[in-house]
Amino acid sequence: MDKWRKFAYSIKLKDLDLYSTLSANDPILKDNFRIELGIYNTTQESDINSKRKDLLRYLRKQLNNTILDLHLVIDKSKEPKGVFTEKDKYKKLVEKNPKVDELRKKFGLSF
Repeated sequence: MDKWRKFAYSIKLKDLDLYSTLSANDPILKDNFRIELGIYNTTQESDINSKRKDLLRYLRKQLNNTILDLHLVIDKSKEPKGVFTEKDKYKKLVEKNPKVDELRKKFGLSF
């Protein structure tokens, strides 16, 4: 748990959304060295998966266990209501209408 928090804290300044996701719920160590983390949505899943290799590399090294693995469990029933970052709002909008992202790219807009 301590190593998990240290990794989360190490990325706080670079990626506040990922830090929040990693800090929202405590990971649970299951059988066969499988770490299970409850998350709220596919946006969080994407954020974690983008840093999955770095996270596992760090944990495996710090815990001296090369067979650790990470399993994400989406539990929408616990999803916080109404608290979204701008990035979350945009991703939600793109999920509903992918053309929004195409227009953003076409006009050279940043997000």
